[in-house]
Amino acid sequence: MIRHATEKDYPTLTKLWLTSSFSAHDFISENYWQQMAKSVENYYLPNSETYVFEDRRQLKGFISLTENNHIGALFVAPPFQKQRIGTKLLRYIRRRRPHLSLKVYIKNEAALRFYQSAGFKILGEQTDPTTGETELMMSWAVGCISGFQKRCQGDS
Repeated sequence: MIRHATEKDYPTLTKLWLTSSFSAHDFISENYWQQMAKSVENYYLPNSETYVFEDRRQLKGFISLTENNHIGALFVAPPFQKQRIGTKLLRYIRRRRPHLSLKVYIKNEAALRFYQSAGFKILGEQTDPTTGETELMMSWAVGCISGFQKRCQGDS
């Protein structure tokens, strides 16, 4: 089931984020992710719109939106990856938003393939100032094959 995250979920989501970050971003020091964990729990999660995928009272993944429909996080716990949980979370959000944007590290090839298969298009690239890693800016919009526009002419 997908539901809105509550404050009591934040410690579990932070642990899920940390474990998933280690796995997905092995090109960045684990120390970096550990230093970011408190900020995720105390600032990021309370200030974003977060939805969790819960199955049998276990949180298996989450997606967080920030301003302007930006996906700031989409993480699935490593033991539950490849079970379409990320796809379900993304589909849930896409039914409620006409356009979405995100950033993904270029070295995170699995995530890049996932977003491209979901119809996201690369708009550009930049260097993440906190890690020094190259990240791609991506976008998706209802009815837009290019993904570059917020809405296509004629969409209702």
